[in-house]
Amino acid sequence: MLITVKSSARLHLGFYTISSGTVSYGSIGVAIEKPQVHVTASESDEIKIRNATTVEVEEDVANVVKWLNVPGVDVYVKKAIPRHVGLGSTTQLRLSIAYAVNLLYNLKMDLHELAYKVRRGWVSGIGIAAFEAGGFIMDTGRPLRDTVLKPPQGPSDLPKVICRRDFPEDWMFVVAVPKGIRGLDEKNERSVLEKPETNEEIERKLRKIVLLELLPSIARCDIKEFGRALTELQFSVGEYFSNYQGGKFCCEETERIVMCMLENGAYGAGQSSWGPAAYGLVRGTKEAENLKNAIKRLLMKRGIRCSIFMTRARNRGFIARTIENI
Repeated sequence: MLITVKSSARLHLGFYTISSGTVSYGSIGVAIEKPQVHVTASESDEIKIRNATTVEVEEDVANVVKWLNVPGVDVYVKKAIPRHVGLGSTTQLRLSIAYAVNLLYNLKMDLHELAYKVRRGWVSGIGIAAFEAGGFIMDTGRPLRDTVLKPPQGPSDLPKVICRRDFPEDWMFVVAVPKGIRGLDEKNERSVLEKPETNEEIERKLRKIVLLELLPSIARCDIKEFGRALTELQFSVGEYFSNYQGGKFCCEETERIVMCMLENGAYGAGQSSWGPAAYGLVRGTKEAENLKNAIKRLLMKRGIRCSIFMTRARNRGFIARTIENI
């Protein structure tokens, strides 16, 4: 039996709370159609990996096999999301492999059990929720224990979805990922995030932006107000993390791209997670093409090497298909 699983990236749009004293990292995010993860797996008494991508996947495959306590798996990775650029690659890869292994070995685990087993959801639940159902997502964040963010104690300790909405079909993102730059990896991220400081002024600002501006505007499909609120949220979150990333953005390249987007028609723009991925929000393919071309001109002028693409939000979760042996 073969199991094929397909999922896609996400944009982490920011937080509505970073540390309230009792709750940390309440997150906002959206699933996007690309880049994607495509894996095909079958049972094996050892770990076999065929990787058609340039993304390193071997360690994650081995860890999933170990954490799920199965003999092995034969995995073909057709597509993978670039690592440590702010697009949620690790969560999508691990969950895709874990879901396939779960079916192959009849482990009968639900998605949140799998996520806990493969060490996802320590900070944010956006990647898990994007894998499950796609769309625009707001999660609960995670409780602090003695002002410290500690590893989840079980599946019930993972962030829960507070709000999930379909993202408007005609809203699009232009995403630019500067090459040769990497955001924080999981180990370094943990050292930064496990003891969040409470900044009451920023906390009040984040809640106001999300609850009074961002959420109402997506409910009304008001792209101008949503984009304005999103940009304000991004700059406020960037201000909080400026001591850790050297400014409101992870690097000069990402900052230049974000400002270029805002100056060339994007309704809103920001940095996804720790970057360097930058995104701009527009309506429709024509606006997306215009923004993409403006960014290309900036990149050429500044000599910035970058991958750039247009994508819609993904309003559905992963796809799994079983192929019985013939």
